[in-house]
Amino acid sequence: MYTVISNNFGASDNDIILLPKQTEFHVTMFGQVNVTTTNEEYRRAPFLEITVQEDFLIGKSREAAAYVLRGNGDPHDGTITEVFLKDKNTIRIRPIHGYDADGMYIIILLCVLTPANRKLTLTPETRKQLVYAVTEGVVAGAELYAVQDTNHVELVFKAETLEFDASTHCVKLSIQGLIPIVNCSIPVFFTESSSSQTGSKYYSAELQNNVLTIEKGNITEADNASYKFFKVVIPTK
Repeated sequence: MYTVISNNFGASDNDIILLPKQTEFHVTMFGQVNVTTTNEEYRRAPFLEITVQEDFLIGKSREAAAYVLRGNGDPHDGTITEVFLKDKNTIRIRPIHGYDADGMYIIILLCVLTPANRKLTLTPETRKQLVYAVTEGVVAGAELYAVQDTNHVELVFKAETLEFDASTHCVKLSIQGLIPIVNCSIPVFFTESSSSQTGSKYYSAELQNNVLTIEKGNITEADNASYKFFKVVIPTK
């Protein structure tokens, strides 16, 4: 875990968890940031800045996307925001003021950052279609892909429909062919309206030991809902 020295939005030590994995070519950002929107420091901050003790080898980075979950998870609305490295010790995240009225929101970091203003020659990895077995519930029209690197895995999932188990209220998939990756929480997004002012809905999911468990919670899904989807980058163990 990286050591947080300071932040400019009034978060406590327990509000910021950072477990990035890095090489000289990229940083796999992995963690969670809980933002309290009633803090005066937050209201004054044009960017959310987190300063860490450890150095990021790539220094300043290009922008990547982080997930933002509204409030404390109820209602289940979410969106994306911009995250990047300002310098070798500072993470910057663009705030989502559309969620300020809820009092808090959660930022989920499951992305990879690459250096700015530096030309890199990287060998592209091969996309692999993964085999899975549904052990709870029913999944229709699903696809699961991975791009696997020694340091991280880019995982993409989409499904046309999810039918949750009547007793556990979950859909569970056992995934084969994944290299060992860390356990994490993942939002599974879907949309019901292209004109929504609060983002997309999502189901909460856990990926543990290559088993993906998607929880129904109290979500009501409209008949016209889109594919269920996520794209994340997860560090290897």
